[in-house]
Amino acid sequence: MEIETYEINKDTCAILNINNEVSKIIENEQEYFLPKKSFEVMEDSCAYYGSSFDGRLKGTKMILGGNYKLPIIVEESNSIIFFPTNGTNNEKCSWISLNKVEKYEPKGGYTKVTFFGGKSIVLKITCTSFELQLLRAARLQTLLNRRAEM
Repeated sequence: MEIETYEINKDTCAILNINNEVSKIIENEQEYFLPKKSFEVMEDSCAYYGSSFDGRLKGTKMILGGNYKLPIIVEESNSIIFFPTNGTNNEKCSWISLNKVEKYEPKGGYTKVTFFGGKSIVLKITCTSFELQLLRAARLQTLLNRRAEM
């Protein structure tokens, strides 16, 4: 199904960049095509929840350090955290929801990701790279949870 606008929500599993003009949105029950880059979906969603992508990125940099392929807190009260598969300027960059990943495994030099609920995708990145991105996002969530407890 094609849609014109989209905001990331608690059901969003992934935003896959099909090309520089179209993204595929994968939710628990639905899949959509959107005439925007995955990065634009991230920017729009951050703004929808009251911040800019750049503001979210700056916050992540302050918490984790680093500058490249950082996870983004799209919406904090529901722990909606996404991590990129590539650098954000790369047209192949897709975004994966930290809390939707059930398992991942190597598949012919790429990575097969299975989401809770059974949907799966194959990403054109190595399993090692995917795992590093997942662990970085999990670290961000852990640090945020600790701060909230204090």
